[in-house]
Amino acid sequence: MQFSTSFLVAALFGTAFAMPQANPTDCPATSAIPTCGAPCITSAASAVGCSNIACQCASSSAIQASAINCVLDNCGFLEALQVQASAAAVCTACA
Repeated sequence: MQFSTSFLVAALFGTAFAMPQANPTDCPATSAIPTCGAPCITSAASAVGCSNIACQCASSSAIQASAINCVLDNCGFLEALQVQASAAAVCTACA
């Protein structure tokens, strides 16, 4: 069941997946990302070499692939969808 859940979340994830910044006042939308997913996104973004929102949004596919299992484990299915929606909103508002 884990594979099918992971696949479903991957299919539903949009193209944008930005990590929260250290200073949310630079992009207030980052504060909406559920805390359960923030460390996953931060770690995945670091692994692909991104340290700013523009890079993270441009590299969203790689970040999603790296973060998805962590987000599902930490957040569960429904909150993982909230993580995705919030991260997509960051790219829309701040990239």
